[in-house]
Amino acid sequence: MSTIIGRKIRQLRLVQKKKLKDLSESTGLSISYLSKLERENFTVSSNALKKIAGALDVSVEYFYEGPSIVRSYDRVIGYVEEEMLSVENLTTTMGDNVMAAVIVNLLPGNAKKAKSPHSHIGEEIAYVLEGTLTVLLNDIEYELYPGDCLYFPSEHSHLWINKTNKMVRFLNVCNAPKKWDSYRQNLAVLLEDNAE
Repeated sequence: MSTIIGRKIRQLRLVQKKKLKDLSESTGLSISYLSKLERENFTVSSNALKKIAGALDVSVEYFYEGPSIVRSYDRVIGYVEEEMLSVENLTTTMGDNVMAAVIVNLLPGNAKKAKSPHSHIGEEIAYVLEGTLTVLLNDIEYELYPGDCLYFPSEHSHLWINKTNKMVRFLNVCNAPKKWDSYRQNLAVLLEDNAE
């Protein structure tokens, strides 16, 4: 349970755009203690949890297990400038979830910047919300339009491309391995940069 509490503290801190230093100053707890609490299976005292809850303006009950809700206004958004895309995280954590759900926004001109196809363990679904999505799947191009849905084993090499002059938005749901070769590692790096 303490791992879940640590993840919730970290997520809430990031959403509120607070650094560990900010949380340390408002709780009187050391930065190293807070960092260990967020990242490891580390037991938190009820007194410390009350201080953290107060500093983050939530009740202590917020940190205990329950359904995971990410409000539209609380989404963590990562930008991968070199690929001309942004990723809106719809799940609360990046590391331990069995599933990951994101909305991917491909900017016009992404086709010129698209990297090489990637693959990873699991299964994947892409549901197009807006625009024309080109998917390179095992070296075959598929065009998907709003309302189209694609399912495939993630082990197949794949690449998301926007060949149009308009934004492309799609929902991407897949198994959430701890490490990916592309988007999730980039997003994790962006989240780490914002944490410090």
